[in-house]
Amino acid sequence: MGAKEVGGKTVGVSPAINFKEHVEDYKYPPDVFDSLVFTGSGYKGRNVTLVRSCDAVISVQGMIGTLNELTIAYDEKKIIGLVLGTGGASDLFLDVLRKMGKSNENVFSSDDPNILVEKIIEALEILQ
Repeated sequence: MGAKEVGGKTVGVSPAINFKEHVEDYKYPPDVFDSLVFTGSGYKGRNVTLVRSCDAVISVQGMIGTLNELTIAYDEKKIIGLVLGTGGASDLFLDVLRKMGKSNENVFSSDDPNILVEKIIEALEILQ
């Protein structure tokens, strides 16, 4: 919604094989994306396609599917942004990494989405 508010374009990655399945089976909204990619791979397959298509991943809240996306992003060495204070996977992911003895070098967090996006852009510029 934020991208749309400032004139940005949005791309959705759907687990469905087509628009009908996207709306009827997965119960996803039909009109929030400018472009929609149908993977036909279900939730977990869609997550891999989604993460591999991104330079960075930003998590807001989230449940088990978001945690799956975050672990894929971590394994793919993507820049990860966590909006803290929103609950769910976003608030838990740093603790999961710490408890597993994993580095959080590419993981940025903030309770301010604007600051978080600035940190991610800066990190991406360093990588280029």
